[in-house]
Amino acid sequence: MTLLRQLLIAILALLSVVLVGSLAIGVAHTRSYLNAQLRSHAQDAATSLGLSLSSSAAQGDQATIEAMVDALSDSGYYRTVKVVDTAGRTLAQREQAARFDDVPAWFVRLLPLHAPRGEALLMSGWRRLGTITVTSNPGYAYLELWRTARDSAGLFALIAAVAAGLAALGVHVLLRPLRATEAQAAAIANREFPVQKRLPRTRELRRVVEAMNHMSRKVRQMLDEQIALGERLREQAFRDPVTGVGNRALFERDLAHLLESHEAHFEGLLVLVQLRHLRHVNETHGYAAGDELLRKAASALGDAAGAFRPHCLARLTGADFGLLVPASDDDEVTSLGAALGEALARLYESGVAPDADVGHIGMARRAPADTAATLLSRADAALRAAQATSGNTWQLARGDVTRPARPASAWRALITDALASDRIELYAQPVLRPHDHTAVLHHEVLLRLPTDEGLLPAGGFMPMAERLGLAPAVDRAVISAVLAWLALSPGSGPLAVNLSPGSLADPQFLAWLLAQLDQHAPVAPRLAFELPEYGASSDTPALRALAGGLAARGCGLGLDHFGRGFNPLGYLAGLKLAYIKVDGRYIQALAGEPDSRHFIGTLREIAHGLDCLIIAEGVENAAQLAAVAELRLDGAQGYHLATPQPL
Repeated sequence: MTLLRQLLIAILALLSVVLVGSLAIGVAHTRSYLNAQLRSHAQDAATSLGLSLSSSAAQGDQATIEAMVDALSDSGYYRTVKVVDTAGRTLAQREQAARFDDVPAWFVRLLPLHAPRGEALLMSGWRRLGTITVTSNPGYAYLELWRTARDSAGLFALIAAVAAGLAALGVHVLLRPLRATEAQAAAIANREFPVQKRLPRTRELRRVVEAMNHMSRKVRQMLDEQIALGERLREQAFRDPVTGVGNRALFERDLAHLLESHEAHFEGLLVLVQLRHLRHVNETHGYAAGDELLRKAASALGDAAGAFRPHCLARLTGADFGLLVPASDDDEVTSLGAALGEALARLYESGVAPDADVGHIGMARRAPADTAATLLSRADAALRAAQATSGNTWQLARGDVTRPARPASAWRALITDALASDRIELYAQPVLRPHDHTAVLHHEVLLRLPTDEGLLPAGGFMPMAERLGLAPAVDRAVISAVLAWLALSPGSGPLAVNLSPGSLADPQFLAWLLAQLDQHAPVAPRLAFELPEYGASSDTPALRALAGGLAARGCGLGLDHFGRGFNPLGYLAGLKLAYIKVDGRYIQALAGEPDSRHFIGTLREIAHGLDCLIIAEGVENAAQLAAVAELRLDGAQGYHLATPQPL
């Protein structure tokens, strides 16, 4: 029961007690008054009749006596009128039944009125002739008492109704700050932190509102401090302080994760870039100029490789940079090499580099048997070969790659044909509680593309689908298939479906998605969607709109591959996420690197502060699982726990 209703009931109860008490007192006083009046009326009538009959009684005029008794009795105010002589003989007597017209019987039983009797002596001079007895008829008194009680009750009911309305209005106005405080508390629970600017005049309520405002500010401050700490730990551990790109630790971690992950299926390029004149610039123009050269070089390399969606760009040592790029066919390799060479040449043209021979590029395409060491060694050999040629050139070390790369046109045909013939296969991998492997949080839907070499994981073809603009079409096909499967599987779920960054940026796709969920409203709450954090953070308004639309339909939203980039973490506060999945590169190094543990521990506090689950993805061995459990993460996913199975 609401506080408003309780207060109204209390006010009405108190008012009812007062009014009923007042009514009872008023009726009791009226009853006493009427009893006194009946007694007085009977006595006066008896006295008056005695005086009137004195001469008639002395003369023995029986007719006059009976006529006067009849006249008095016929008035209706008296129940009995009796005249008795001194010998006890009745000279005249009249009786009438008590009448209670228009008075409810229950009222007569509830408030009995006594019929008082008045007596007077019938005298002739000093001689006593007889006795006159008159008993009042209470009918008129009951009628007067009933009218008084009824009118008083009606007046009191009107007063009660008006008072209740005024009380309701007053309490409603009085409790308005409490309703605002309730909404504020609900907003804080929903990871929003509003502050009430209008303070109530009532001192106690003002204190409550001020306390809530203070709590909202402090919670937001603590969350901001946690977010700032998480960003600081991540940057100290994995970001180069000069250029703002990743450092060697991040590059090595990304490379190891891409080579070992079953789902990443990395078949791209490892690229090494080395600048020639950094030491000369430092010695001649100072370290500030050298740092500026590094910053400009990192920016130029990032822009040149941006169209290829690199997994990582990092500064490895003083003048060396490394990239991991999902490019495979010869045309892409040539385009990437040319773009990087042109980016180096522009550094001289802009006056940052002192010589036209700015640097060189070595690239190695990943072979099936490659380890991190062998792939780096072949890329380094290619870099040395490039340095033996002219400036700003690139070389590719093909190594022992035996399978020819698939060109972009072949990729387009393969993916388009698979969509047209509905040949993309759906697998599911469970996300489990780290301490209880029987507790399933949800299953993530994973894709497999049939090729001549077998089933290709999503990591092997979705980067190309995104570059070719086919990712939204793939997402539509997968969502349609999953919704149909859920409709045929009443007890299954929940399932998590991946969305590509290209779909998030497509308003038509988002409208289609929400319409599909509306059409499949019964199964929509058993569905969640995941977006890669590195793509979702680039369009925060679209991400918030998607989160709101999904929440309204009972669907959850999660961020996948969280922590891959250096995006600020503050945007998480208003998204109302169901969960975040920490990128596998952090999980891979979790057992042995304190930097990863500190970052993930802080990220856990941020997630829990936002009422959001935190899940480790890419758990591939027992040591990683033990570290995940020790850090009290909410879920874990990986081949060590369960392999994907056909949906």
